[in-house]
Amino acid sequence: MTTDNAKTRTSSWFEMFMASGYGRLVRIAIGGAIITLAFLLLHGPAQLIALLGLVPIAAGVFNLCPVAPLWGGHFIGARYCGRR
Repeated sequence: MTTDNAKTRTSSWFEMFMASGYGRLVRIAIGGAIITLAFLLLHGPAQLIALLGLVPIAAGVFNLCPVAPLWGGHFIGARYCGRR
C-alpha cells in the first residue's frame, strides 16, 4: 500500500494559496505575461519561447503543480485543498 506524501506532511501557506482559485488565476496570469512579453520583446524564431507560457496556464487551468514533487509536495493541487 502506498502512502500519499501530501497527506502526511503539513502544507505551507504558499502551497495552499497556489492550489486555491486565486493561486490558479495567478498561474494563468503569469503564463499570459510570459507569452505577451515573448511576442513584444523577441523576434523571429526566439518567439517560440512564448510556448513556455503554456505550462503555467495549463497548470492553473488543470490545478497541477509540476514542481511540487521537488520539495515533497503533490503534483495534483486539489490534494492541498481537501478536494478530489
